[in-house]
Amino acid sequence: MSLIYPNKNISVIVIAYNAENTVKDIINDIPRDYVDDVIVGDDYSTDGTFELIKEIDDIIIHRNNSNLGMGGNLKIVMDIAFDNNSDVIIQLHGDNQYDATKIPQLLEELINNDIDMVLGSRILGGQYLSGGGPLWKFFGNHFLNFIQNKTYGLKLSDYATGYKVYNAHSLKKIPYDLNRDDFVFDEQINNQFSFFDYEISQVGIPTRYFSDASSVNLVTSIHYGIWTLLIIVQFIIAKITNLRPEYLKISN
Repeated sequence: MSLIYPNKNISVIVIAYNAENTVKDIINDIPRDYVDDVIVGDDYSTDGTFELIKEIDDIIIHRNNSNLGMGGNLKIVMDIAFDNNSDVIIQLHGDNQYDATKIPQLLEELINNDIDMVLGSRILGGQYLSGGGPLWKFFGNHFLNFIQNKTYGLKLSDYATGYKVYNAHSLKKIPYDLNRDDFVFDEQINNQFSFFDYEISQVGIPTRYFSDASSVNLVTSIHYGIWTLLIIVQFIIAKITNLRPEYLKISN
């Protein structure tokens, strides 16, 4: 039970793939007095991740029967959070790149200011490069952020973050199940929340890049960047015409 927010059912969803060296650390860092449930989705890891998390008390575990990709794994654990009647859903990665001890600050921003989605911004945290973030990715993210801010009419600094806190009522209206199963899922979520005029905010978080923290390579980053631009084009077309992809049609 969340002792800090007793009137809210708060779930943390942790997606994990081959994270045996890091997943326990991220789970241990979650401030349990702020949350009700910790849900860990193992995406058919081939190392000892699943065996390790089975030994951790007081968490909900789901193991996929095949590797579904980051987005596919997120869909599963989001569905589990909704089955548990979550009011707030906190999204984390099992590689421990994102600092779970910052959950209180993100929750405070979302709950106290009635925000629909809060992004954990590595850029706003001011430690992207000093924390080991690659220079080429730093400039690539800034380029995409600039285009996204101009398109969405926002002033956010890190759309590419995987550290997100959602108002579950808002998230449930969005057909996230129609999003892609890879890393592009996160950008489609950003696009959906912006398209439906939901309130988005951000909180600065420290950056942690290290050998066991998964990070997409240059080829995957180019693929991600191209898809981000395509999603922006879909956003613009949907705003000025009646042509909408299915994932930009709000659920009832």
